[in-house]
Amino acid sequence: MEFFNLQDYYTFTKGTVYLIMGAILVGVTLYWQFLMGGNKKDD
Repeated sequence: MEFFNLQDYYTFTKGTVYLIMGAILVGVTLYWQFLMGGNKKDD
């Protein structure tokens, strides 16, 4: 992908970073619930 100026570059990378951070937050939340669910079965 070509970037003609800095604004296009920042807009594209900021959107990508937000998508990655959102995916990480969802993944960590699901993994945490999986861990907590696994620990409750042992009690």
